[in-house]
Amino acid sequence: MKPLFIATIIWCILTINVSAQQKHQVTAKEKLEDLLLKKVEEVPEVKEFLEQGNHHQLIIDDEPHKGFKYYVVKMGYGGDMFMTLERFCVNPKTLEVYYWDVMADDAGFSYSAIISLTKWRKLRKTALWHKPHTYKAEKLVALAN
Repeated sequence: MKPLFIATIIWCILTINVSAQQKHQVTAKEKLEDLLLKKVEEVPEVKEFLEQGNHHQLIIDDEPHKGFKYYVVKMGYGGDMFMTLERFCVNPKTLEVYYWDVMADDAGFSYSAIISLTKWRKLRKTALWHKPHTYKAEKLVALAN
């Protein structure tokens, strides 16, 4: 009976330890995501948007994975269904925020359309920004209709 009792005690200790480690990992991830959301909230255009309404919000949409180093943060309207207006990317190592111009992507979600906030502010004032476009060599290029 003693070996079974000892094995049960060891199993309980291991289970408690694994559970505590999982809780710590979730907490660390939640803290990082909170920090990332705060970085995007600091973008003046985002801050202005969030101040306009109760249902205006940011959500984490994706996290880094193989071949993609950013967290994706969506800005939009909440409620029963979330409506995305803009997407931002945040580098979790540098906490630098980028704009993801998904409308520029003529073949799906292209990573070439992740641009600096400075470039975004400049480009969105151009006539080409409001027409079908993509990026070639980090420049905005019109797409044929």
